[in-house]
Amino acid sequence: MLVAIVAAIGGIVSTPSAGWTVTVPAVAAVFGLVAPGERWRGHRQTGVSACVAAAVSLLCTALHRGPVTGLAGIWVLVEPVGLAALVSTAVRYARVRMAIGAGALGVLALGTQPLRMLQGASATWTEYVFFLGCWTLAGLAAVTIGLASRLAARRRSQARAEIRHRERLALAGDLHDLVAHDVTGIVLEAQATRAEANPAQAPEALDRIEQAGLQALAAMDRTVAILRSGAAEPGTRLYGVADLAELTDRFTATGRIPVHLDITPDLADRVSREAADAAYRLVAEALTNVRRHASHATEVSVTLTTEATTLRLRIADTGSRPPASRPPRLPRSPGHGGAGLLGLAARFETLGGTLNAGPDRTGWLVQATLPLAEAAT
Repeated sequence: MLVAIVAAIGGIVSTPSAGWTVTVPAVAAVFGLVAPGERWRGHRQTGVSACVAAAVSLLCTALHRGPVTGLAGIWVLVEPVGLAALVSTAVRYARVRMAIGAGALGVLALGTQPLRMLQGASATWTEYVFFLGCWTLAGLAAVTIGLASRLAARRRSQARAEIRHRERLALAGDLHDLVAHDVTGIVLEAQATRAEANPAQAPEALDRIEQAGLQALAAMDRTVAILRSGAAEPGTRLYGVADLAELTDRFTATGRIPVHLDITPDLADRVSREAADAAYRLVAEALTNVRRHASHATEVSVTLTTEATTLRLRIADTGSRPPASRPPRLPRSPGHGGAGLLGLAARFETLGGTLNAGPDRTGWLVQATLPLAEAAT
């Protein structure tokens, strides 16, 4: 604002000697650029000031008479600098139509501005071509800089939107991986309790159902809160090897199938964060599938071992021979199911590992490999 005030005062003082057709467009360009301050330049209304300043410059060029002498030479140099900066800013921030208008008017005003400087100076046609061409190139350069900044900002915005979209999809997958086995356990526990019809076991079963329900609701609340806030950014929680004990204990506590966890000592220090998170999600998905498809299994074993530079995961259940009195299986919606392991297989391949799942002689077997941290570096 101070610069605009100084420019306005200087223009008024020097107008008698320099001529208003020289000082007015220069003051208009400087005033349009700096007077509104950062708030104006950061918003789309900047295009209005650029169009006004360019229109004033064109009008003064059309009405100018006589050579430029004395203080007028200073304003002739101030005007193109201020107008070029204003046009570049308008192209960067204004709405599309306003940016196009400001760019076109700005290039035209800058390209014709030397006519005031050359009028009455006995200039040759080559001088006209040279100065008009240079000033036109300056206007095009200002438009190019503004357009490049606009496109770069748009690419950054699109990249952020794409990242948020991917993270929202990942959170939706987490809601399946980390909550589905709790919800599945609730349904199967209720089905098993009803099938057994044993009143003595009802309080214990209700406690397990309540705990699983509370954990599932808490996880869903956290996920939905992130999705609603739009704060899904890279850096959402990564699970590690140390979290597997809590996961398997929770699975055992909220169901009827014990899980035996066997982890090589000091494994957490040798596995990258991404690999540990993938291993955790694979175990969660496998346990969910056990509850869905092998609720009659007597036990599940989860083993994590190392071999040279490779982490090996093995998740096996004993659900190949269902007893006659097994509880009813959890119903599945048509067209759903099976996508969890497919998505995890793609993640394991991206991390340089493998994932295979299929029937085994005792039940269902999931095997996977991941490179250790020292092998991945």
